[in-house]
Amino acid sequence: MHELRIAAIGNVDSAKSTTISCIANNIIDNGRGFARSKILKHKHEEETGRTSSITQYYINNNNKTIGFIDLAGHEKYLKTTMSGLTGYLIDYAMVTVGGERGIIGMTKEHISMALGLNIPLFFVITKIDIALEDKINIILEKIEKIMGSNAGGKKKTVIIRDTSDINILDSWNDLKICPIFLTSNKTGQNLNNLRQFIYSLTSRKTWINPIMNTINNNMFIVDDVFNVKGVGIVLSGLVKEGEITIDSRLFIGPFNGTYKRIIIKSIHDNFRNSVKSLESGMSGCLNIRFLDNKNLTKKNILRGMVVILKHATVREFEANVIIIKNTTTIQNNYEPIIHCGTVRQSAKICSMNKSYIRSGDSAIIHFKFLFRPEYIEVGSQIIFREGNTKGIGKITKIIA
Repeated sequence: MHELRIAAIGNVDSAKSTTISCIANNIIDNGRGFARSKILKHKHEEETGRTSSITQYYINNNNKTIGFIDLAGHEKYLKTTMSGLTGYLIDYAMVTVGGERGIIGMTKEHISMALGLNIPLFFVITKIDIALEDKINIILEKIEKIMGSNAGGKKKTVIIRDTSDINILDSWNDLKICPIFLTSNKTGQNLNNLRQFIYSLTSRKTWINPIMNTINNNMFIVDDVFNVKGVGIVLSGLVKEGEITIDSRLFIGPFNGTYKRIIIKSIHDNFRNSVKSLESGMSGCLNIRFLDNKNLTKKNILRGMVVILKHATVREFEANVIIIKNTTTIQNNYEPIIHCGTVRQSAKICSMNKSYIRSGDSAIIHFKFLFRPEYIEVGSQIIFREGNTKGIGKITKIIA
């Protein structure tokens, strides 16, 4: 069962976690954190109301699995949010805006990243029960300006006020419009319309069916690692290609350019059900055991590694990049942090097809990872960032 994956982005305190919980659990909030407490991972997140890690929350609706990827809104956790957008194979992004505060802080940064990655957006203006009408009108004008620009794809914004407005979905699927919902998690206003809209969405990804897998490769992308008492090492992540089955003998890595043999002992889906396999487009957990290097532990496994049948490592690659934001000149030997899927590592610019590039410029750039080889593929999207500089691009060539 292929999953629909929706990222929640927006500034801190814009009610991302609360909105997800109200939609997924069909509840309303009490204004004191009741709803968000049902999905946040850590105690300090419940106490502060601020998400500091990537939280995944899954529901089943009419034989469709919907995964909400709750991303951090604070600037301190921007790198984590970038990893979430690039590494979790997001179908759509839900931008939450606090109606009483407006588009502030990291909201524009998150919107810019999502647009650069070609992720379709819809907006949810929250807390309208305490927001002034003038403030909401200002927010609507700003959204219209952002989405109507070249960077926003010149989309028309449409406010969804009742069930009949959801008929605009035909245009939404053609990416010609940008839906906006005005909601209150405390009173429940317009939550049913938002829920109906989300339930009607379908995945944008084209997954390779195991039977049609002519590449004959199985690949599972690791997004987190656990050590479960009495069980051992457990990996959470998503099957990108093929099928992962119990008792499969595969490889995990790269570990400084090498891969280690493992066996899959058991598999769980996102609802803690034991299953025999996970197919492409499905996420879940794998309980693994190392076959050769039994001294390796949870600490040796990094987010961004892959469980794979046919393995390879990449140290150098070429990407077609456009600079979105920059206050300095970029040239050879510049060392930004590369985000590609769940991979996050500093890389050096070895060469470019231009002497230097600035904001708005595009270039073909030869990058080299500084610390260790990674598993990346041609066609993968990247974001690189260092200070006030930000670029987005696509890998076009593997060099070494």
